[in-house]
Amino acid sequence: MQLEFLSILSSAELQQIEDATEHILSKTGVKVLSARMRALLKKKGVPVDEDQQIVRFPDRLLIEMIAEVPESFEVFSREGEMCFELADGTPRVAAGHNAVFWVDSDRGETRPSTCADVEAFTRICEQLPNIDMIGIPVMPQDVPNSRASLLYALKAVIENSRKPVFFSTDNAAVNNACIDMLRGAFAGDLQSQPYGICQLSPTSPLYWEEGVTDAMIDAIDAGVPIAVLPEPNAGVSAPFTLAGLLTLNNIECLSGLAMIQLLSPGHPCLYANSWTTTDMRTGAALVGSIETTILRVAGGQLAAYYSLPCHTTAPNSDNHAHDEQNAWEKTLSQFCAMAGGNDLIVNCGMFATGMTCSHEQLIMDEEITALCRRLMRGFEVNRETVARGLIEQIGPQGGTYLTTDHTLEWLRSDEYHTPSVAVRGPYASWQAAGAPDSYTLARERARELMAIEPPPLARDRAAHLQRIISDFNG
Repeated sequence: MQLEFLSILSSAELQQIEDATEHILSKTGVKVLSARMRALLKKKGVPVDEDQQIVRFPDRLLIEMIAEVPESFEVFSREGEMCFELADGTPRVAAGHNAVFWVDSDRGETRPSTCADVEAFTRICEQLPNIDMIGIPVMPQDVPNSRASLLYALKAVIENSRKPVFFSTDNAAVNNACIDMLRGAFAGDLQSQPYGICQLSPTSPLYWEEGVTDAMIDAIDAGVPIAVLPEPNAGVSAPFTLAGLLTLNNIECLSGLAMIQLLSPGHPCLYANSWTTTDMRTGAALVGSIETTILRVAGGQLAAYYSLPCHTTAPNSDNHAHDEQNAWEKTLSQFCAMAGGNDLIVNCGMFATGMTCSHEQLIMDEEITALCRRLMRGFEVNRETVARGLIEQIGPQGGTYLTTDHTLEWLRSDEYHTPSVAVRGPYASWQAAGAPDSYTLARERARELMAIEPPPLARDRAAHLQRIISDFNG
């Protein structure tokens, strides 16, 4: 039997959050700076205060629009093949995204990221079975036009992997160029076969920037699924209490989903969350705190309450080193993200509050993901696995199970997980191998995987990507 999803909120508590959400969206509303979006919403009968740029969502309208969100949708590879159905009950995991710095594998130093880092990272992702999707890991710092940084990184991802893509921006022009790149590289029909997911975020509290909402309109027109991901910061841009932080996230997220469905009922989208808590002693925003991990469970519950596909971030750590703190924060956050019922979990390969990536971190995060998936899967209890007859047969006479057919059969199954970068076995064997720790093993594995040639992209499709960047640069 599989592990049941965790829950942390009672039915009454969920109802309190819903009541507060509906009240604030109908009475207070959200600020929408895009005149283009306000005009479209006004045509749909939504109350719009043009003087204050405030949009309000009456209770019944909000409920009707949330009900329009598809409960699941298919996601496709670069070559037009269906990869998975998102929100089918199996958590999907993405690497990246949107960091700035990189840990150099040779020197062990943190430095500005490069396009070559993205290329190598993507080649590794292509080979890792527990990475289902690739977020743009960094905004590379070695490009000739910083405004086009995301485009250079997206090009590197598309050219080095067939896996579907996850990207985000707050700029409509960049967002359109990203969509054009996906369309030009994709072997299928982007309008009906999602190859990429676009993440768009409001500005907390209760504020939608013009560039973001214009990008939302363009993504809808292109058929690209949208993850609406608020990023409220407890005590700074949101209430300090966890319930208040969760409620503000819910208000902002539902406002975005409602706008999407008003413009295009049935458009695929995700209820998303990436709160930060605040260390008031230092002012540091935290993504790996135990409180953010608690909220991963609560956020998954809220999404299930509304029957919405759900996205969160994990595995997360605030430490700047690959050490024990990094490991415990990442393992707890990834497990609770999965066990909370989140459908898409993004951030493998990142640490230092999402500011830094490394190839080694990607390998270790994929291992953490594999362990969490194994834990979630549980185990089968049936006549064969209970092995009553075999236990009777071996009995108490000092026999062994080592050579039985039952052992040999299950030895070749997936009953036990074999880690890719774990230290196992006698001390003497480990010492003879050079006494490698998990970071050393991860570095060696990363080097092996990044040396594998990427799946080729057709020449005309690759040329299309370069043309878009050239046009963007002017």
